[in-house]
Amino acid sequence: MFEAMAVFFGKWTARLKAFSMLAGAWGFLFSVNSLIGFRAGFEYDDGLVYSTPAFKAAEKDQPEAGSPDYWNAVNRSFEYEHTKPAVWLTAWALKVLGVKIDFFCDRGGEGADNLEASWRKLADDFYFTRTEDQKYRLLEKKRFILYAAPSDSGIIQARKAGVHPLRLEKSPKSALKFDYTPGKYKERYLPFSAF
Repeated sequence: MFEAMAVFFGKWTARLKAFSMLAGAWGFLFSVNSLIGFRAGFEYDDGLVYSTPAFKAAEKDQPEAGSPDYWNAVNRSFEYEHTKPAVWLTAWALKVLGVKIDFFCDRGGEGADNLEASWRKLADDFYFTRTEDQKYRLLEKKRFILYAAPSDSGIIQARKAGVHPLRLEKSPKSALKFDYTPGKYKERYLPFSAF
């Protein structure tokens, strides 16, 4: 009986030590990442979410593409978008490790208040970059350690800014137009991120 109790307590002591080591490692990583202020950027459209349904819903209202009314309609149609599970989990894993998460939208910011509010638990900042130069300047200015993007231009801007790029797969059903040639820049990619 004493041997069984010794085995039982030995097993639970080993589990407690393993848990303590993992908790200590997480605490150290979270503290370092939080204090230094590391950031990870994710392209929103076809990166974090499959946003083609939102763009199609906005087109039904018939505003002129690129106008403030058009971007307002797109940003207010966020409930039609579908979150990509692999990308969402990756963003949350980084957030748990103390890395700030920022979203980059290649669209206008008109009417985006509800969109931003819906992601407030995960996203620390939303950037509405209409030009690649704006994206490059943001990536270079802040402490980004990772930039995840489906577009070639996102990968190029991350490389120019000295940030590690991560290729996200574009959905085959996407109606968004941008250059997409995975592996062209010898970047790493996130598996199962197409949708």
